[in-house]
Amino acid sequence: MAKRINIVFDKLGQGSLECVGFNTFRCLGKKGLRYPRDLTIDPEKKGTKKHPYFSQEYVCNYPGIGEVRVPCRMNYSVLIWGQRGIYIHEWPGKATYAANGGPTAGCIHVEQGDAKEIYDWVDDKTRVVIDYDW
Repeated sequence: MAKRINIVFDKLGQGSLECVGFNTFRCLGKKGLRYPRDLTIDPEKKGTKKHPYFSQEYVCNYPGIGEVRVPCRMNYSVLIWGQRGIYIHEWPGKATYAANGGPTAGCIHVEQGDAKEIYDWVDDKTRVVIDYDW
């Protein structure tokens, strides 16, 4: 049986990401974005993969270097919507609307330690179901 991730967003794009049978994590998405409601991650299939993601939009603070505009490396990233370049990936801060300074650009942000747990858990075909009310 394939694994399953359930993501539920509130009206701000804050939500929960449940790796069914494993753990539930706080997450943040982009309010108003019409995410596909049912996706499949298949690490063996072209276009759905796990790898570090390099954001071109955010400033990251690298130890010994300081703030860098681009690229911002986000380890433990899982591509879920290839046509739009939407990942589940770590975020340097809390995965909340206020801590993020608003919604994401579209990716689903989770907190750093959580991102590694999710990344390691997605080791086979995984269904992703996303629920939102916008």
